[in-house]
Amino acid sequence: MNPETKSKKEPEGERAGGPQGTTLLDTGFIDAEIVSPSVDREGDVDRAALVGVASPFEGQRFALLGSKTTVGRHPGNDIVLPDNSVSSHHAWILFDDGAYRLMNVLSTNGSFVNERKTHDTVLSDGDRVRFGRAEFVFRGAARAGSGDARERNLTWVWLGAVAIIAAALAVVMAL
Repeated sequence: MNPETKSKKEPEGERAGGPQGTTLLDTGFIDAEIVSPSVDREGDVDRAALVGVASPFEGQRFALLGSKTTVGRHPGNDIVLPDNSVSSHHAWILFDDGAYRLMNVLSTNGSFVNERKTHDTVLSDGDRVRFGRAEFVFRGAARAGSGDARERNLTWVWLGAVAIIAAALAVVMAL
């Protein structure tokens, strides 16, 4: 066998990557910016989101969807992070009982909230969230004034409904 074509054997006790093909995190290795195909280009600021705070996703905003948002490297996720330190199916962000929770889904490099490794954690506005080397800040949907605007809109809906009913009653009474 030609020594140049021999495959290199990994040192015992070490592995090159995770079961999903995830590269083990090497914090000393940072690539250029990676633009995710699921980045929120519309700027839907009324929705809760993850906002990239470090390379390779710095400045990119990912709006959270409905009751469950999937995060990972696989293109079938709601938030696609095409970075080898992120597992194919890395985490879920769930909206339950008025709060967002981050759940790690057996990722190789783990999920962290405020630099603490977590499996299931409630998120608060301003929390720092990390998947592999992809780091974000969580921004909750309840921003100053946005709840008030929703309440005002609901009030106008009810006032409109009352006005329509009153007009209908006036027409019926006139007959």
